[in-house]
Amino acid sequence: MKNKKRIISCLLAAALASSMLTACNTGTASGTSSGGQTSSTQSTGGETSTDGDTSSGGSTGASIDNAPSNGTVLKWLGYYDLNTDDKEIVDIFADKGYTVETINTSSAEYFTKLAQLVTSGDSPDMVRYEWQSFPHGVSNNLYMPLDDYIDFDSETWVGMKDTIENFNYAGKHYYIPYRMNSGVVLIYNQTALDNEGITTDPFELYQKGEWTWDTWKQLMVEWCNIGDDYYGVMPTGFVAMPFIVSTGTSLIDVDGANKQIINNMKDPNVQRCQDFLAELSKEGLVNAEYSNPDSCLTDGKTLFAEFGLDWGWSSAQSAMLDQEIKFVPIPRDEKADKYYMNSDTFGYLVPAGAKNVKAALTYMEICRLEEIDPENRASAKAMATAENLYYPKCPECGVSDPDKTLKNCPSCGAERRQNSKHAPMSEELYELSMELKNPTSEEFTFVFDDCFGFSTDLTTLLQSGNEDGEGCILGGPFRTGESYTNLRESYFGTVESYLEPYRALMQNS
Repeated sequence: MKNKKRIISCLLAAALASSMLTACNTGTASGTSSGGQTSSTQSTGGETSTDGDTSSGGSTGASIDNAPSNGTVLKWLGYYDLNTDDKEIVDIFADKGYTVETINTSSAEYFTKLAQLVTSGDSPDMVRYEWQSFPHGVSNNLYMPLDDYIDFDSETWVGMKDTIENFNYAGKHYYIPYRMNSGVVLIYNQTALDNEGITTDPFELYQKGEWTWDTWKQLMVEWCNIGDDYYGVMPTGFVAMPFIVSTGTSLIDVDGANKQIINNMKDPNVQRCQDFLAELSKEGLVNAEYSNPDSCLTDGKTLFAEFGLDWGWSSAQSAMLDQEIKFVPIPRDEKADKYYMNSDTFGYLVPAGAKNVKAALTYMEICRLEEIDPENRASAKAMATAENLYYPKCPECGVSDPDKTLKNCPSCGAERRQNSKHAPMSEELYELSMELKNPTSEEFTFVFDDCFGFSTDLTTLLQSGNEDGEGCILGGPFRTGESYTNLRESYFGTVESYLEPYRALMQNS
């Protein structure tokens, strides 16, 4: 095994941490919000186990018809326009007699602008979910609870009920995600493996139930033995979070039903995971030099890259259409009782003081119904797995058709322009991608980590450390082999100081 490569400090992760937060905050309604979100070691996926009553509101007597309304205009605060970026939903919304008015802001000013509007009594009616919406935004009274207006036991929402419960805040529900997105996975270049004569395929290991921390490490060791400039994995802004989650434990847990915020930095599972990641770094398996998914695998010398699935895989495959890019879930922890997996969600919130709550809830319901519609699901699969895709608008007659698999315009028969960046996904990979966003999955138990849901300062500390690169709690062990024991002892109190104000707000809510 080669000597450990010199690895840069967590300071170089600062720009990455910022970019990852921006990526989360600049996606469209149809895009994904990266990173782990929220939950508890006690509230994982479809299994909610708390001492309190977790089924408050949202059922008996709850109805959109009870929601306040001031007409047919939905005021949307965002850094993109739903009228163009979510046109299909807006068209259905228009059929119900509504229109969308956009209040523009930037991703950087989003929370500041929202707070100003709420305080001034001129609240928008709907905003999108961000990492810091829960618990930060909820704790600061930026949103209103929706339990009186949504029946979580209805056919529309029952499939998301347990996921919604992960966002319970002091017995109420402010954020109602309408879909689960795939979380963080490991993407890799199968062609590079084949070229180097390595016959072990991570995806096949996953299919056989043998994709674990140990088999992952064994493969990376075999890969890195090829040469000193070969690396096993490139961490990103998520760093240790999805691996910690694979133990069944979250770093920080918001147990809203019991009004608790739990710092698990001293949990044995967290220690064990961080020690394992530090070991990978010390053995020279980790590439700490970050690059985007469209370039991180192109030299064929870094085997795995840690990214959110949708953005990571599609970007990497589109950049290398002549090679086979695949992905696998975060490997299973052999010592965990189940296959725990990080995940992500998307949806909307209604700001406190909103005057047209009914319009917002109508929009949210349309999104959910479109999400579970069988025809939409079939169409999504057809487009994802199609060998070629074509742009909707016909270059001849100008008529648009949503079916991007059609080579010829259904209106005039002219050939539509091909999307040269389309990366077709195999049937097997597509089925895995769907299982990774299935809230009722029997394969995975989803754990949501609240660690990025508090202040920006805490997120920066976790991902990048302070201005001197110290205290990089999630990145230090993984990127540089830094002792997690030392980090834990040095910064546990600092993290607690960030969490204490949120605990007080929750207790007083």
